[in-house]
Amino acid sequence: MFAAVEQGLVLCSDSNILCMSWKGRVPKSEKEKPVCRRRCYEEGWLAIGNGRGVVGVTFTASHCKRERNTPQRINFNLRGHNSEVVLVRWNEPFQKLATCDADGGIFVWIQYEGRWSVELVNDRGAQVSDFTWSHDGTQALISYRDGFVLVGSVSGQRHWSSEINLDSQITCGIWTPDDQQVLFGTADGQVIVMDCHGRMLAHVLLHESDGILGISWNYPSFLVEDSSESDTDSDDYSPPQDGPTIYPIPIQNSKPVLTVSFTSGDISMMNNYDDLSPTVIHSGLKDAVVQWSSQGNLLAVAGMEKESQLYESGSLPVMKNAAVKFYNNHGEHIYTLESPTQRLITAICWGHRDSRLFLASGPALYVVRVEHRIANLQLLCQQAIAVSLRDEKDFSKLTLPPRLCSYVTAAFVSTIKPPIPDPNNMRDFVSYPTAGNERLHCTMKRTEDDPEVGGPCYTLYLEYLGGLVPILKGRRISKLRPEFVIMDPKTDGKAGMNRIKIEA
Repeated sequence: MFAAVEQGLVLCSDSNILCMSWKGRVPKSEKEKPVCRRRCYEEGWLAIGNGRGVVGVTFTASHCKRERNTPQRINFNLRGHNSEVVLVRWNEPFQKLATCDADGGIFVWIQYEGRWSVELVNDRGAQVSDFTWSHDGTQALISYRDGFVLVGSVSGQRHWSSEINLDSQITCGIWTPDDQQVLFGTADGQVIVMDCHGRMLAHVLLHESDGILGISWNYPSFLVEDSSESDTDSDDYSPPQDGPTIYPIPIQNSKPVLTVSFTSGDISMMNNYDDLSPTVIHSGLKDAVVQWSSQGNLLAVAGMEKESQLYESGSLPVMKNAAVKFYNNHGEHIYTLESPTQRLITAICWGHRDSRLFLASGPALYVVRVEHRIANLQLLCQQAIAVSLRDEKDFSKLTLPPRLCSYVTAAFVSTIKPPIPDPNNMRDFVSYPTAGNERLHCTMKRTEDDPEVGGPCYTLYLEYLGGLVPILKGRRISKLRPEFVIMDPKTDGKAGMNRIKIEA
């Protein structure tokens, strides 16, 4: 395999990105059906939860074609949480989004007529450790750190709940592939097994001195999809008259592998929770985040590398660099990607049928292009040229045949379209429309009175990746006439000022 960080601008929000989830794009003609439908993996939506309590829903595309039509609105900032958003989970069959904040508030969002609104709210007042949809999307499993667990329907009805009395906290919870059992991991290395009706089945200690960070299966998150032969997705797609045919998504393994990640960085791969001889991966990464690809053949593990150095007080682990390691379903190390950042990677997420891996580190978001086969020479040359150029503007200096030009420029086409203005060319960004038909939504905020410019100021922000990017700043100069002074928000109000008159 081969993996490389996508070239172009570093995408940033205005606060730390804490969690991510991706889903494929669904045509408008099928959105009203409460069943699984055909997904387009070339285009989709990435949900991001950040430290300011905002959920960003951003359009992504992996086809590397600039001329393809995009939705009119490619970014949504969903507000409503009162604390940082720690979990985001798509329900792809029902096209819903569940989000959880640090205070225990759970929102279920649904899109209707181009807008996202809250359909359900659940606030028990306790911290949520995990939220997982069943594989058919009809049920939700919610686990709380205090030992309370809950299973409810996608429409908000409670099926059953239970109080698990433990001396340790519940850290994660998942469904088994057949949705007949639920598994919970604890901070003291235990796995608790319950059936789909809430009856306790087993209580297994996996590790005496190592807490469980997460549990997952190398199995599709949702089991079925439409079998349409079309490779593309558009809002004009019309389903067959007799309805979509439903087939299970195939995976390469005949039997799913249960993966348990521990606080030490070790990862156990087991046939089931009672496997006595698991395959153990010593990743050598601290604070690791783990996720299987949708096809179940690649396990991505991201974290900070550790190395032991002697100090006067003894041997202590020292943080080195961030890295992403890939393993196959047998636990064999396949590839290591040097991270573009030295900061802790807080979240990872597969997307676009495993051709993209999204990495979040602080407020920055990186996109990794993944080639599952052995990289050919043409791909390696494309990557080498793109790394050497760094900026697409330098590409015009090369003399290449047109066919090779289009191939090399594809390396600079961003998966996440960046409507971020160039700080050195702000005037053109606010004065001219975008190249496509998309609409860029903004938020205006009033700031404190600025003595340098006189009177209250208003700043216009562009919504992007769950954050706000300042693009214009202004103040009213007359109480009798609607006149304003508009300026660059990054200046002190003395440079780049223009007076405009607005008719009431």
